[in-house]
Parts: sequence; C-alpha cells; structure tokens
Amino acid sequence: MDHHTALFDLLGDLARRRYQLAERYFSKIGLNHTEARLLTLLSQEGGTATQDRLSGLLFVDRSNAGRALKRLERDRYVIRKKDDSDKRTNLVEIDARGRDAIGEISKLKTEIVKNFLGNLSDQNAATIVNMLEKAT
Repeated sequence: MDHHTALFDLLGDLARRRYQLAERYFSKIGLNHTEARLLTLLSQEGGTATQDRLSGLLFVDRSNAGRALKRLERDRYVIRKKDDSDKRTNLVEIDARGRDAIGEISKLKTEIVKNFLGNLSDQNAATIVNMLEKAT
C-alpha cells in the first residue's frame, strides 16, 4: 500500500474513532455528537443561524440536521422559527439551556482531546496540523 492510501485509510479510522469517543462523552449530558456540534456552531455564529447555514457548516444534508434540531428543540436547547423576511427559511436560535450546555460541551471536548491524542506533544501536533493544512 502506498503512503497516500495508508494516510487516507488512517484519517478515516481516526474520524470513526473520534466520532465514537464523542458519542460516548456527550451522552453524559444527554446529547449526541451531532447535537453537541450544532450547539457549538450555533454559539460560534452568535446564537442565531439558518438551518441551511448550520447544515452546511456540519457538512450534512438538511434532513440530518433537521432531525438533530428537532431533538434539540424538543429538549429546549434551541428555538426554531420562520424568518420574517423569508418564510421558506428556518431560523435557529440557541435557548438558555443551550447556552448553559456550551460550557459542558467545551469541558467534555477538552477531555475527548486528551483521551484521543494521549501524550502527543504540542510540537508534534503543530507539525501534523501544518502538514494536513497543506493537503487541503
């Protein structure tokens, strides 16, 4: 196997492992990986974004994002409403419970990173980041 194929396969394995680890950690606060990412992205967007924007940032289709948003809305993490200027567009707004969850999500993400990357030094991490950025 050539190095490019090995790297490609390794990235896929790492992505699956990261997803599984995040699922396990975020379940501690009653969220799944996608829901935690949606809340984080919504917070980074200033607390309000369109459903289409969030889908794009997640790199998932509208229906996948819609299912996760439906659960977040049901559990009062977010509020969804029609955009007054375009009734075809759904606006998503983070609610008080969602804002409170952001701190917990951030703490869990720190734990996930420590668990996932183990004893990788900052210097080695920086080298890997620089190399991967060149590939994108």
